[in-house]
Amino acid sequence: MLRFVYAIGGLIPLLYLLGDWLLAEPAAAAVLPLRLAYLGCWALLGLLTFKPGRRLPLRLSYPLYTLVGVGFACLIDGRLLERPEFILATSLFYLMGLLIAKAELALTLLCGAITVLTCALGLSALGLDAQTIGRVVFFHALWAGVAGIAAWVIQRLNRQLHAAESELRGSLLLNQRLLAETDELARTDALTALPNRRQFFRAAEAALADCRRDGRPLALLALDLDHFKRINDRGGHQLGDRVLREVAQRCRAGLRAHELAARIGGEEFALLLPGSTLAQAAALAEWLRHGIATLELPVAVTVSIGCAELTPEMPTVDALLARADEALYAAKEAGRNRVSAGRRLPAR
Repeated sequence: MLRFVYAIGGLIPLLYLLGDWLLAEPAAAAVLPLRLAYLGCWALLGLLTFKPGRRLPLRLSYPLYTLVGVGFACLIDGRLLERPEFILATSLFYLMGLLIAKAELALTLLCGAITVLTCALGLSALGLDAQTIGRVVFFHALWAGVAGIAAWVIQRLNRQLHAAESELRGSLLLNQRLLAETDELARTDALTALPNRRQFFRAAEAALADCRRDGRPLALLALDLDHFKRINDRGGHQLGDRVLREVAQRCRAGLRAHELAARIGGEEFALLLPGSTLAQAAALAEWLRHGIATLELPVAVTVSIGCAELTPEMPTVDALLARADEALYAAKEAGRNRVSAGRRLPAR
């Protein structure tokens, strides 16, 4: 938005020149150096403002506009320096600009009035008559007022746009965060922070395709807590939730980076083991069974685990999981708190 301010400001000296031309008097030629000085001032400020990585505050624009313009005018006609009122007015205007925290409308118009005063004093120093000075100052005051109001309006619009942009950016960030949280909830079990059943099957299908392509083994563990309903009946759902979290933590601790543990049911867990054979999966299952049985909990917790390995006869993840469930049921029928590897049978 600051570029629009300088675009409008750059038109003001041209409007001054137009006003001088409309006067159609020799006085216009005498004022021309001052007009060109202000035009050069705006060009210089525009270069300072548009330089990459730098921005000139709007509150400094008005004092610099007058200071640089007066400097150019004095270089063109040194008689301006003979008038102390001229130097005093421009100095006050410069100091006011440094003290202004916000270029509000009243202060902007006041600064414009001081600019008109400096113009009148400068024209008087050039020896022009009062009537000519009055006409020139009229145009100067007119365009200074237009410039002040335009700058104030643009600044207000700029603040509103920045506020709207900030609000929109905040809303977008909030939406992105909510979408990320929603996606995480869709893939994760809230209680244990493990992947849920949907995410497990998605990862298992990808792992199955990779292992078939690379000729690597793929094993799966199906884990179920023994007599979990008794735990809930004894200690309530708070104790049951604590047990589930502890078991999930134990499962997570026994995995390598490329392996996955998921909660696929109420008290059912599945562990996906790409690159592991049935024997390696059974060894991990025994480590898990022993570790869970020794957890420091208010109640004794045991698990039954079924192991299965991918075979050429198993076309899908469902077939592999069904084979692991068969081994899990065999472990429960054998007395629970044990691991069953079962036989390498094709899926039914």
